[in-house]
Amino acid sequence: MSALRVNNLSVRVGSSTLVESVSLSVAPGTWHTIIGPNGAGKTSLVETLIGAKRPAAGSVLVHGDDISTLREPERARRIAFVPQDPIVPAGLSVEEYVGLGRSAHRGILRGPSAKDRAVVLEVLDRLAFTQFAHRDVATLSGGERQRVVVARALAQHTTVLVLDEPITGLDLRHQMEILDIVRREVDECDIAVLSILHDLTLVAQYSDDVTLLDEGRIRLQGPVGEVLASPELEDSFGVPLRVIEVEGSTLVVPLPAKGRP
Repeated sequence: MSALRVNNLSVRVGSSTLVESVSLSVAPGTWHTIIGPNGAGKTSLVETLIGAKRPAAGSVLVHGDDISTLREPERARRIAFVPQDPIVPAGLSVEEYVGLGRSAHRGILRGPSAKDRAVVLEVLDRLAFTQFAHRDVATLSGGERQRVVVARALAQHTTVLVLDEPITGLDLRHQMEILDIVRREVDECDIAVLSILHDLTLVAQYSDDVTLLDEGRIRLQGPVGEVLASPELEDSFGVPLRVIEVEGSTLVVPLPAKGRP
């Protein structure tokens, strides 16, 4: 059974259709990335998957259960979300902030249990972040802050993790640190990941499957190598692209237009 399944999903705002008849499936232990040009409907799709928007048609199933039928605490036990621009409040230690991910399991009015604390410390250890446990989150760098947001999502102990451009604004080292963390969780903990990423080379290096979204519709869908090597990719982005192999890694290189200085 798929961990996450989207069936003929459509999203509309007023008379505008943002997403039209999108279907996809993410199995446990796999990483599925949505790519496409700006305005393709990627964020609207993700917001609907996590329940922030209501679909005009179609359904989102997590292990066979329609998320629209789940109460918020149950939904939070099924799907964890890392937004593009997370709000990280000052005044909390890293341990306390990551512990907020346990709220779905204990309720917001109850303090953390011994199990909650153990989960948080185990997540911090997996992310090599234990030494920051007592630091105020406001004192963290951008890369450190995004790592702690991922840690909070992992502390939810969900089977599905949804990422909306989790590496925006980070330098290359921190981008790869975050993606390495997520890839390890996919491989070692068998979670299902659905992400939005813009850097096609990073998509090639970390994803298993890809959906190319264009004007709210699926243009192409399949294994990452097939989608990135397709002529549809160039056409959707409107620039010539070359896919090359360098020391076993796939790189997607945009080419300048002819005649451009």
